Amino acid sequence: MGLTTAGELLGQTALAEAMGIDRRTLRYKISGERGVSDEDITLAAAALEANARRIFGLAEKMRAEIASESVAA
Repeated sequence: MGLTTAGELLGQTALAEAMGIDRRTLRYKISGERGVSDEDITLAAAALEANARRIFGLAEKMRAEIASESVAA
């Protein structure tokens, strides 16, 4: 379930790249045809965290833009 959700949030291609595998192998891991290692989970979590930092950074920039427009007005 965790890899499925990570794939939905990041896109399967990005998740597979972050894990150092191809999309086909990722699909096998998601379906249960191949095992999921601790390293797989660690790499997926790191990719999610990196994406979250990018999203938070964008949110901060957007808030700063509103703040600067409010001050200028």
